[in-house]
Amino acid sequence: MAPLRKWSITALGVVLIWSAIGIGAYAVAWQAHARHAAQVLLKSEHAAMHRIAAKRHGAACLVSGQQPGQISGILDVPALHLTAPVEEGTDDRELNVAVGHDPQSVWPGVAGASVFLAHDVSYFVHLNELKPGDVITYQTACNTVKFSVSAQQVVAAGSDVSGTTGPSLVLDTCFPPNALFFTSQRLLVRATEVSAATRGTSLRPGRALTAGASSVNYAVPAPMALVAQGLTLQQNEAPMGTMQLVNASIGFAQSPGPLALEAAALEAYFGGLHAGAQNEQAWWSAIAPGVAMPPQLSGAAVVGHDSPLNVEIDSAGGTPTQVVLRTTVTLSGGAAPGEYAETATLPVHGTQVTIGSWQFT
Repeated sequence: MAPLRKWSITALGVVLIWSAIGIGAYAVAWQAHARHAAQVLLKSEHAAMHRIAAKRHGAACLVSGQQPGQISGILDVPALHLTAPVEEGTDDRELNVAVGHDPQSVWPGVAGASVFLAHDVSYFVHLNELKPGDVITYQTACNTVKFSVSAQQVVAAGSDVSGTTGPSLVLDTCFPPNALFFTSQRLLVRATEVSAATRGTSLRPGRALTAGASSVNYAVPAPMALVAQGLTLQQNEAPMGTMQLVNASIGFAQSPGPLALEAAALEAYFGGLHAGAQNEQAWWSAIAPGVAMPPQLSGAAVVGHDSPLNVEIDSAGGTPTQVVLRTTVTLSGGAAPGEYAETATLPVHGTQVTIGSWQFT
């Protein structure tokens, strides 16, 4: 029995050694992948910043991070020698390559707590070393917001992050740091805003807009019979692409306003499709006053959106002026069936959205 026991112990030792090597190799490979992905994302965001900085005042300012997985900005913590890309979302696909922004929280620069999360073995591995007064900067192509660390606290996993009346930042990670296993506690580092600046304008007017943005309900003057057709995105099939904000204030960009305006624009768009397919001129005239129905749309049905539906919201002086929808569609029926590049321009008058033009090329 002694030789068998000796062999078993030796075999167990070999297994443990190779397991340790495997775990170590995985950790090294994961960190190398994360570093490479971070460099790619940072290079992309810096390039976007340089492109916009090179443009004259009034040029388009793209707001990313509105959809999960989209890069939104760069987090810089000099005390930790940390420069990290920030993506919208907190799933593994975001946290494996970036710091994630909690979609349930505000964006930096407006009233409330903006919550950023990262793995404790990744960007936030040294988060517990931050001290009161240390500076944290969040930068996008449009604005730069600086915070000062105020406190640290350890809470149970799943605890709600309390909000604040003023602009603040919360960095959230597992505790203790550098753990390769599930932990039951979380480390929260809190910081308060000390300065904010945006290219070409001030954040203060934007904050005033943000305070009331949730109460703005954009509407489409669609007849009830047309509304009954179902005009929301949930009731109509269309692959959504990206949203672009042109000359928007930072407050509007970081408020519910863009999504509310997008929803109204889509209602007008789908209303136009329904009115055209059924050749209902009265419906069309209600949502497109003074605009002739495109001949390609009359009596035709969209049988396919062949490219994502991209949304552009244009503003002037911080006030939204129009929404432009672009996609490629295949029309069936009507006078000219076929595939077209489609552009619908929808002017915004106060809180009302209508169809101003509709072109097929």
